[in-house]
Amino acid sequence: MALFLKDDDVRQCVSMDEMLDAIETMQRHYGNGEAYNLPRRKIIASGGMLSVMGGGLYYQGLLGVKTYTVVKGTYSFQVSLYDAETGKLVCYTQANRLGQLRTGATSGVAVRHLAKSHATTIGIIGTGGQAPTQLEAVSKVRNIKKVLAYSRNTERREAFARSASETLGIDVEAAESNREAIEGADIIICIAATTTPVLEGDWLSDGSTVIGAGPTSWRHQEVDDATFSKADKIFVDSPEQATVEAGDMASAVDRGLLQWSQLLELRHAVAGKVKGRENDQQIVYAKLMGTGVADVAAAALAYEKAKAKGVGMEMDW
Repeated sequence: MALFLKDDDVRQCVSMDEMLDAIETMQRHYGNGEAYNLPRRKIIASGGMLSVMGGGLYYQGLLGVKTYTVVKGTYSFQVSLYDAETGKLVCYTQANRLGQLRTGATSGVAVRHLAKSHATTIGIIGTGGQAPTQLEAVSKVRNIKKVLAYSRNTERREAFARSASETLGIDVEAAESNREAIEGADIIICIAATTTPVLEGDWLSDGSTVIGAGPTSWRHQEVDDATFSKADKIFVDSPEQATVEAGDMASAVDRGLLQWSQLLELRHAVAGKVKGRENDQQIVYAKLMGTGVADVAAAALAYEKAKAKGVGMEMDW
């Protein structure tokens, strides 16, 4: 029997706390060679795009693949989960809500392992659909006291600040500029769709942690060259994807300002193979593009929780 889940089912049975634990566990096993990531591949057509990515959770005996389309600006996400021993489909789930949780949780896990322990302030650039779960996840791994949020639309960023303040119970204010949001912040989150940098390295304070969780295209750039120059450590969740999905990095490499060999992997920090930071003065940058193995871990969590709660529709398959 295969279990079929809709976004509402996922919303009903999966919490951010559970997703943080699932992504942390996956990253640790992945760092120890007990999981596999299939990097994203894209098929571009005249009317839209199909992306495919996946992974294997050897420690759970599960394999999976995520597919999604982008047509006329509309996204549709799905994950198929398979038993690695029998090859049978065990779960097919919509993954719009699952992706929001997974993306936020990945940033949360990164902050847990890369940010200084006493970080209390966040500057976030971008207030779209992914922004709420970014703040939710990070606020669960650090004692956040204040957030400054910026997006180009004044009404949108002010509405986001009000909503996030009420939901999270912390002080979230709208910033008048991206520079205002970033300067002095312990943690900076970039989650805006942008083709030009929204963060300049000269704005960063010693000890800050920067999470680049925005676009995944060579055409897009989140941070400027000075960010790479000032960063003491640079982490990614997929070195293979970075060469084609981190436009700012690729541009810096092309001009000799950065070497791909400098990149460290988040999974190795989580598994204790490398240190996230050596001291509280270092600036640490993490580019998180989203991985198939994380999507499979998220789907495995949804499957487990839905089965326990009797949520979803079962079908012979």
